Amino acid sequence: MEGAWSACERRVSVKALMDCARAQYLLASALDGMAEAQRDNRLLSRAITAYLQLLKNNERLSDTKLVMVANRAIDRIKFRGVYLNAEPIYRLLIRRFPNEVYYRNNLTVCFLMANRVDLAEEVLKETLRLWPDDRVALGHYGFILKNTHNKHEEAVEYLQRALEHESGPANEPRFYYHLGDALLLLGRLKEAEEVHKRGAALGHFLSPSQRSLYNVDRLKGRPWWPIEDTPYVQLARALEKSWREILKEALAAKALYEKEKEGLSEKGWSQLDLFVRGQEIPGRCKTAPVTCSIVRSEPAAAGCRRGQVKFSAMEAATRVRPHVGPTNCRLRMHLGLSNTQNTFIRVDKEIRQWEVGKVFIFDDSFEHEVWHNGTSPRLVLIVDVWHPDLTAKERRSLPAI
Repeated sequence: MEGAWSACERRVSVKALMDCARAQYLLASALDGMAEAQRDNRLLSRAITAYLQLLKNNERLSDTKLVMVANRAIDRIKFRGVYLNAEPIYRLLIRRFPNEVYYRNNLTVCFLMANRVDLAEEVLKETLRLWPDDRVALGHYGFILKNTHNKHEEAVEYLQRALEHESGPANEPRFYYHLGDALLLLGRLKEAEEVHKRGAALGHFLSPSQRSLYNVDRLKGRPWWPIEDTPYVQLARALEKSWREILKEALAAKALYEKEKEGLSEKGWSQLDLFVRGQEIPGRCKTAPVTCSIVRSEPAAAGCRRGQVKFSAMEAATRVRPHVGPTNCRLRMHLGLSNTQNTFIRVDKEIRQWEVGKVFIFDDSFEHEVWHNGTSPRLVLIVDVWHPDLTAKERRSLPAI
């Protein structure tokens, strides 16, 4: 209790206390305290191991103590980012509390966070067999049907059931987001609009058209930003001045482009990342030295941990469906590089067109879509920058996206 972690660890690690559950708990707590105080991931891993060892002897623990230890261990595992390590703890809790759906739903989230949708789906099917009307399970199953299986009609049914009542544990922004998005994919625009209005009225979205999920609520929201209203005039002008060299770099690296991964367009859209989450992609800047040099001159671009810097190539006749970005903490700059004639972007209610050698800035947390009615591949450079209203501390501390 006095924070003498090393002394506590030394005393409870003696051989005579190896089989003592209370000593094991004190050891885990001491390691946990040291890890937190010293910000040491090695100590944190040892603390997690100690918690897991204690939970192996769970028959010695009361229900209250088991839940307390399990919750702390899961919290530490999530902080460490090794989500699958929490699976045995959730399995233990499910065995001890077989009539509590809460732990099954948390195991589902654990698998989804670990990108193991197959395992999450297995748990959900069993959960819905036992609790067919559990709204959290219905919401997660709808999410999987939409994002993994592209079964949008079925996804809408499950998500609508999850959100029948605007209260309870399923009343979450992500379920409203995916229900609205599934309706957009089905072309049921009026229904999608109603869902977006409901979500905004409940405080899940900043507005019906600004539906990002990872936000700082106080930030100024506007779909289009005049360059002069931002601190990024110098960056924009440097990009415009060097657009020809940037175009040459974009064309020379065409072999490295990858298909767009978010499923926003059926075909015709490829990209090349240079910076992601505030970090350079190793080796990429060798192919684009002029571009990267300009980006590095602006820390709010090179260090934007909620954004990217990338070349974007779009074939003629390509359409990018209406969608929103994940966060309102960034603004997105586009530099037109080639074949911008008859290419259009709508952000909220205003449509604009790219111009070769010119930059515009918009907030991609607002709904936007793109269509290319030209005849040749369109190239642009995308540079994300921190929202001007964020403080220096917020820029340092906000988790990456």
